[in-house]
Parts: sequence; structure tokens; C-alpha cells
Amino acid sequence: MKFGLNRAQLKNIALVFMVLDNLWLRCPTVLNPIVHPITRFVSALFAWLMVDGFFHTKSKGKYYARLWIAAIIMQIGSVISYIVFNGDGIPDNIFLTLAFGFTIIWLFEIAKNTEATGKKLLLRGAAILITLVALVLFIPLPFGAFIMLEGGIQLIPFILFAYFFHDSKAKLAIATIIYSFLMFFVFYGGFAGIQNSFQMFCFNSDWMTLLVVPFIFLYNGQEGRKTAFSKWFFYVFYPLHLWVIAILDVVFKLS
Repeated sequence: MKFGLNRAQLKNIALVFMVLDNLWLRCPTVLNPIVHPITRFVSALFAWLMVDGFFHTKSKGKYYARLWIAAIIMQIGSVISYIVFNGDGIPDNIFLTLAFGFTIIWLFEIAKNTEATGKKLLLRGAAILITLVALVLFIPLPFGAFIMLEGGIQLIPFILFAYFFHDSKAKLAIATIIYSFLMFFVFYGGFAGIQNSFQMFCFNSDWMTLLVVPFIFLYNGQEGRKTAFSKWFFYVFYPLHLWVIAILDVVFKLS
């Protein structure tokens, strides 16, 4: 057995912290706000595992279809949640972010393996265009719902780093750390933002994507236990835990 953590173990760690983070986001009085910044590695870790899976999957087409089907179902569920919870619905949809990311890197991958110059440029242009759309996507929907990529500014560039630097964890780490501090100073106000309040600092902490770096280095390249249950578990658990938290919030008035 190699030293480090396999894919299954990394997913399980991310799942635990994901629940804590979403519980705090929905019910901020239940947990200390420090939960949010220390969980900033979660979505990035799922994104990195997606990119790693892209290189190892037996069928990119099936993987692509799973992500988009999950994203569409999740989006429908989001609209329903805004109806059920009177406008205080569930906006989260990491599947949509991962589906966009998978689409972008697949276009780059096809372009890399295409000899025709014109087709190569067209594919790369499409990938760049979708990247730009993903960064600014916002579509209002009925009942107060909306379509927006969860962690788009944080995750889409990170997915590109993970793809282009897949063969070098060191380069990926450097790119991630540089971009994290770029987000800190450009999007989150730098040190001036920290001075506002501890609560605000914790909330505006998506720039702390760099916390994913240790987990990337701990990955030992092994799959871990893989069953039909484990393959589909995240696709079910992710929306289910968000609905459970929302229902508990309403029933027990946690927020």
C-alpha cells in the first residue's frame, strides 16, 4: 500500500467538510464561522478529482453525460426548492460547475489530438469562449431561483490549471497559490477586506483555494475501494444533504 490517500479517502474527507460548510452557510448560528475558510479546499478537491478522473476514465462520454444529467436534475431541484422554501431555496449546484469544467478541458484535449489546424483553432476558441461564459454566467429563473456556476471564479481557472499541469503537482501548486493570492487582492479587497470583520473575512474566503494543495500532494494515485454504490454515492448524497439541511433549518428554525 502506497503512503498517502487514495481517491475514495479524499472524497470521504471532502464529504465530511462539505456537510459542515453547507450547514454553516444555511444555519450560521449553529457553527463557528471559521468553518467556512477551513473548508475552502472541498470544491477544489472535487474539481481536481474530476480532472484526474478525466485522464483515467474508460469512457469520457459517459462521465460527461453523468455530470450534465446530474447538473440538470440538480437545477430543477433548485427551482423546486425556491418554491417549497418560499424564496429561500438551494442555489448550490457543483455538478454544473464540474460539467462546464469537463466540457472545457475535453475541448482542449480534442484540439490537442487534432491535426487539422483550422479545427484545432476552432476547438480551442470554443473552449476559451465557454470558459469566459462560465466565469460570468448568471440566468434568473422563476421563483427567485437562478443559474450560476458555484465557485465559478474560483474553480474554472483551477480546473484549467489541473488539466494543463496534470503531470506536475509542483506546477499546479504554484499556479493555485498564485491565483489564490490574486483572488485575495483583486476580488476580496486584500488586507482591507480582513479589517472589516472576522465574520466577513470568513464569508469572503473563496480565495483560500490554496488549502487544496496538501491534499493533492497526499494523493497516492490509487483508486481505493470502488463499487457501484461508491460510484453513484456522491451524485445522490450531494443534493440529499442540502435538502436535509434546508428542511432541518425550517423545522427547527436554526437560522
